[in-house]
Amino acid sequence: MAQPTMSTRSYRGWLISGVALVAGLLVGAGFPPLNLWFLVPVGLTGFVLVSLASTTRIGLLRGFIFGFGFNILAFQWIGILGVGVLVLFMAWLAVWYAVVGLVISATRETPAWGFAGVTAWMGAEWACSRWPAGGFGWGRLAYTAVGTPIDGLFPFIGSTGVSLIIISTAVLIAFVVRPMMTSESSLRRLHPVPAAVLGGVLLVTGGAGVMGRNYDPPVDGSEITVAVVQGNVPGVGITALGEMYTVENNHLSETILLAAKIRTGVVDQPDFVAWPENSTATDPFIHQKTTDIIGIALDLVQVPILVGAITLGPGENERQTTGLWWTVDEEVTARYAKRNLVPFGEWIPLRSILEPLIEDLKYVGPESIPGTGPGVLNVEVSQGSLRVGDIICFELAYDSTFDQMILGDDTTGGGGQVLVVQTSNAMFTGTHQMAHQDHITRVRAMESRREILVATTNSLAGLVDSHGRIVYAAQMRTADSAVFTVPQRTFITPAVAFRPWIDLGSIVLPLLAGLGLILLRSRRKNEAG
Repeated sequence: MAQPTMSTRSYRGWLISGVALVAGLLVGAGFPPLNLWFLVPVGLTGFVLVSLASTTRIGLLRGFIFGFGFNILAFQWIGILGVGVLVLFMAWLAVWYAVVGLVISATRETPAWGFAGVTAWMGAEWACSRWPAGGFGWGRLAYTAVGTPIDGLFPFIGSTGVSLIIISTAVLIAFVVRPMMTSESSLRRLHPVPAAVLGGVLLVTGGAGVMGRNYDPPVDGSEITVAVVQGNVPGVGITALGEMYTVENNHLSETILLAAKIRTGVVDQPDFVAWPENSTATDPFIHQKTTDIIGIALDLVQVPILVGAITLGPGENERQTTGLWWTVDEEVTARYAKRNLVPFGEWIPLRSILEPLIEDLKYVGPESIPGTGPGVLNVEVSQGSLRVGDIICFELAYDSTFDQMILGDDTTGGGGQVLVVQTSNAMFTGTHQMAHQDHITRVRAMESRREILVATTNSLAGLVDSHGRIVYAAQMRTADSAVFTVPQRTFITPAVAFRPWIDLGSIVLPLLAGLGLILLRSRRKNEAG
């Protein structure tokens, strides 16, 4: 039988690398704006098969190609920060998938390649969400499951568990398909056991997901009425907030209209009003005009306002993104500082090295300093004491930050009873960033079975219910306000209560199973020898 020529092998290699790129694009299509979730397992299966057809070194390269295709489609909106930042970001994210490709290709001749692939993917998701520079966890497979048959599993196994199901399904499909793609005639058939396992997994997870949608924890507090304000911004990109005091005046203007609707009975009297992140682009503790604008809004609505402000300090040339509880007496009685900051947006990793090399980074401004405590504000409303859970924009993707807002600690006396997301997507106006964040908000609502009020500067302000359904969303690039009545909740779902154990089991258990298979095979070989 003639051996493949060098040109034939080269052509085949390029073809397989092209499949890796297409597989990445298919997975990326599962994220906004396309939301083609059914393509995700197809793309993942293709990636696994490509890795199985590669040597270790080539598997590393093809994993990188897959990761680059995936992320460039899913996160093309990063390009608003500049082409240099986009390229660096995509390359960084692709490295994690290069590692997954390496692991699968290195174990392809062992019975543990499936467990190794699942473990590598879950480990990559975990690590990518944390390192370097605080990580970027927006690419988790779980975020493509919104509106699918398995989204009822979120309150039980969380995002990690849902990602595990998606990647495991793809690996099982690859296990079924791989023998039919080999040239060995003895394997050119459908293996019944893997096929049966795959069918069982799909049936059980789909059924459990559908049943889980009916899961409704009890309401254990009175209702709270909250108004959210979307003031809008005039520009796009790095100049989105417009001239000084523009964004402050815009939110005041919409609050004036809100106050008119309250006084005429068009909407209910709220217990408090939520302004978004960066609803003041100037420090209200330094700029008296900003303080005056907030004061006028307070006089009109006659209830506290949760103000999203940029405050200077604590050190020189430093700043913080904060949520400030401003009372009718014009006092700030509670404060939360954003903990997870946007790399290259709010702070610059290796600033002294990168800033001179990438001109666009000069627009980042003073270095943002992260907060330290949970996002729980102990405040007073007309009904009495209330714990408001506050999470600011980018933080939504961080499990620990979200969970600590739900759980609270000894300093807060408990977790948030009503949840608010303050976000400014002004820089990403005209992109699909907010739609992507909206998906994450819906996942968080499903995980915690909590209603989430969303206050944004210029898109999709509104309410997500405890099942992740959008009750109301303001139109993009408009000023708007709305009032919602939501229950107070303190019940903790299994997904939140046991998340560290779910994380541990999703990575360690597949790893142990894979090692067990390798050891068992080795033992049988020794016995046979």
